[in-house]
Amino acid sequence: MGGIDFKWNKPIPWIAKEALGGDRTLLFMANEAKRLMEPYVPAMNMGLSQNVRTYVENGNGVVHYVSDYARYQYKGILMVSRLTGSPWAKAGESKVTTRKSLKYNKSRHPHATSEWDKAMKAARMGAYTSAIQKFVNGGGR
Repeated sequence: MGGIDFKWNKPIPWIAKEALGGDRTLLFMANEAKRLMEPYVPAMNMGLSQNVRTYVENGNGVVHYVSDYARYQYKGILMVSRLTGSPWAKAGESKVTTRKSLKYNKSRHPHATSEWDKAMKAARMGAYTSAIQKFVNGGGR
């Protein structure tokens, strides 16, 4: 009785990645996350919420907030000049954290908060996963 041999030209993780749409799906996921996070991103002058890039890197979809102050806003903790105690510091001057939380202006984005990715996940995870499923089912169109 003869056997059957299967030979795969690609590793199984690669086949699975292609079946789910590969980098196109990862980029879609990053763009969808960015879209759903926007109402939670602090936006007094819209600089932070408009200075964002999405891309795929090392097998991950990335949402990168490019503004210099993005990390400061994301953490949500007031940082002040080491020398003057003011939130404004001279170029190149280091800042220190305080125990005060930032107060976000909510006139443009009523849900603005620190750690906006976590806030979006808590409120919109169903919409996020549904959009991804529709994208995968539609063949990435």
